[in-house]
Amino acid sequence: MSEVYDYNTEDCVLGSVMRNIDEHDSIAKYITNIDIFGRKCSKILWEKITDMKRASKMIDLHTVCSSLTKSDISSGCTKHYVSLCYSSAPAKGAAEYYATMLYEKYLMRKVAIKSEIVKEKATSNNSDVYDVISDAHSLFGELLEIRPSKAADINDVISEALYDINNKTSKLIKTDYDGLDKFAGGLTRGEITIVGGRPGHGKTTVLINLLSRVLEQGYRAVFFSRELPNSELLKKIICLESCQLSYTLVRKNIYSENQTKILNSTISRVKEKYNKDNFLMFDSIKDFAGSASEVKKFKPDVIFDDYIQLIACNGKEEQRRLQVEKICNDYKWLAKESNAVVVLASQLNRGIESMDRKYEPKLSDLAESGAIEQVAENVFFAHYDYKVRGEAGKGKNVITLSAKKIRYGDTGFVDLGYDGDKCKIYNSIEELIANDKDELPL
Repeated sequence: MSEVYDYNTEDCVLGSVMRNIDEHDSIAKYITNIDIFGRKCSKILWEKITDMKRASKMIDLHTVCSSLTKSDISSGCTKHYVSLCYSSAPAKGAAEYYATMLYEKYLMRKVAIKSEIVKEKATSNNSDVYDVISDAHSLFGELLEIRPSKAADINDVISEALYDINNKTSKLIKTDYDGLDKFAGGLTRGEITIVGGRPGHGKTTVLINLLSRVLEQGYRAVFFSRELPNSELLKKIICLESCQLSYTLVRKNIYSENQTKILNSTISRVKEKYNKDNFLMFDSIKDFAGSASEVKKFKPDVIFDDYIQLIACNGKEEQRRLQVEKICNDYKWLAKESNAVVVLASQLNRGIESMDRKYEPKLSDLAESGAIEQVAENVFFAHYDYKVRGEAGKGKNVITLSAKKIRYGDTGFVDLGYDGDKCKIYNSIEELIANDKDELPL
């Protein structure tokens, strides 16, 4: 199957961003994959401009041409080509329109390829056809979303906005943690929240506590556990809901008679609260397509995924960074399509472990960051100070969530009460103390 590229539109997009670097962000949201460009020279020029912007360098025809390497030139990205793009730039403000055209053609190519795969698998009675259909369904939705015919009528938008204003929580789902909700009022449907952190700093514990809180409010949720088996995750949930049982002892199957009674009563409450009408958990789905299929069937309000770097990718992207970018963008469209909040756990780059343990993570420390930080509404870093500094720090019962990106609010941090062995997070140290019970005898 021959693939058709629009080189003139590529030149317009690249020329626009060189002439008006302020338009880069409005264009970048459509450049979700470097293969949107057909020519190697176009890919090189886009990456060069993006790198220069990140480095806060001056960008114009002269600086871009001066930055070309011998390798760039041998690949076709010559000064003549850069000048051609620069002269092809449309009027200021039109860049996003041309980027949309480019993105639409890219989706068309993917739809054509995916349709051939569906046809092949369907005619051979391959059971994997449903995963491919789910993936294709997301592509079709994304393609239709950017068509001009889908443009919203301003009256409809005003009506929806007024409804949201008058019904303050219509788009927001509260975490029920005052310190978190103060940043932006809660989590927004159709958006992604990232919870990042070093290993052992409580990312999974943060997710299951958010899960517990949203279920208490009557929302439906799904949880995709990539690392822990369901049985192990359930042990954490049981300890959380009991507020008394030790996860360490539960894992070792050590119970006193009194603890056995608490375990049994907690299991009864968990069965009721986490019933199949309100909650589903998965530990055997490897790829995004399978996850998306379950989401579309269950229609949850909140989607939890622990954690994103363990999601298998069936695409042709050679670099893991590009694979994770694809997954992030797929999750973004799934969030919009299903009108759900998506909460993703993310590891940090390995290099951070070689740094000073007091080093405070930043957005670029997210493993295979790129699109992760771009598509996210919120990015929080979980930091358990006691693991780093012991009693010299904030103490054993404090976990800090640093808000490094809040699209609809202000950044900052909040200290929450933390009982790691009970897998429980409280609104504050004071709430932890008020709810704390003496340890049960063995």
